Amino acid sequence: MLIKKVLMDKANRLYQMPPSLLAFAETRDKQILRSRASIIDLASFDWPVSFSNDQELGLDSLKAASAEQINHLKEELSVWLSKRHGCKTISVNEIHIGGRVSALLHQLALAYLDTGDVAFVPGLGIPLYRTVVTACDAEAIGYAISARNEWLPSYDRLSTRLGRVARLLFLNSPHNPTGAQLTEKEMTELAWMAGRENVLLVNDAAYAGIPKRAPVSLLSVKGGRRVGVDLYSFSYLLGLPPLPFGFAVGGKDVIGGLKTAARLMPTYIPKLFVELALEGLRPSPEESISPVRDTITKTSAKAEGLLELLGLKSMGYGEIPFLWAKTEKRSSSVNLARLLLRRYRILTVPGTAFGENGAGFLRFSLLTGPEVYTEAEKRVGKRSVLRPKVKK
Repeated sequence: MLIKKVLMDKANRLYQMPPSLLAFAETRDKQILRSRASIIDLASFDWPVSFSNDQELGLDSLKAASAEQINHLKEELSVWLSKRHGCKTISVNEIHIGGRVSALLHQLALAYLDTGDVAFVPGLGIPLYRTVVTACDAEAIGYAISARNEWLPSYDRLSTRLGRVARLLFLNSPHNPTGAQLTEKEMTELAWMAGRENVLLVNDAAYAGIPKRAPVSLLSVKGGRRVGVDLYSFSYLLGLPPLPFGFAVGGKDVIGGLKTAARLMPTYIPKLFVELALEGLRPSPEESISPVRDTITKTSAKAEGLLELLGLKSMGYGEIPFLWAKTEKRSSSVNLARLLLRRYRILTVPGTAFGENGAGFLRFSLLTGPEVYTEAEKRVGKRSVLRPKVKK
């Protein structure tokens, strides 16, 4: 009976996992997706930085980085982060070097969540936060993010009974899919509330390197480092090729718990990763990330033509590599995404994949380059089945 109960519990946990962003595609649509040649993909996140021809990828560079090399990277990061956020010196014991941001999120959840614990997650956001909470057999409670509040999160639930028993609050600033960011005042207030309720803040700052002005960090606000941790991707912060390589920075106790959980799933870090990160830090990360920003800017401008053809309106903040667009009169973003896929072979992400408040919205990727949107415009043509018909 015990074995049966364990299997049932595991199955129930898997059932509670949120669907993927492209789960809207039915059997017929999946057949369309398999013929990628005919698909214009405006949904996927494809980082547009590749390895240069002069970068040697020999066997020696793929050997594991030594403890000394990783510690040296921490020292360089400490200096750079302290300068970037105007905060007091960050100790190497407050930095953990690990895998991709998703892996760091999972390790933090393993470190601080037990069966039945409560964790706050964005009511509108990528499914990853609910996934890591559910995987730890904890309960994910959403906090409100909607157009009514200009896509800024509401933390009222933190002051309720739920806040008193919650262990973690997952934050995403800049926010995917809207690009909204917390101001210094808002981040300070959140840190104060988290300290009062004894809740650990986990800020997914994966896209923090893309805006020209550095977003507010937990490191730079009063009490933020004591109650929270920021998670970064080396690739997206420094303009490196796509690597499963990131880091966490926060209070010593928080980082200590993360390191303990990370030992359960050790991350292999090649010397190449460390060398690329050091190269990205030394001159100026602004130089490396600048071509990505240019691609986003040019693609965003070109995407407006496609939005006009489809009867959509941009509603996001434009600070991340995505475009958040609202429909004129249609409320079902899933039907809209299916129609685009079936009629024009254009793949987008329906807003409801991020939460209920995404109804009537679509997310487009801005990393494709403007030429892909030019092709999409040609495919749609002058008449779009999405635009409401004008009565004569």
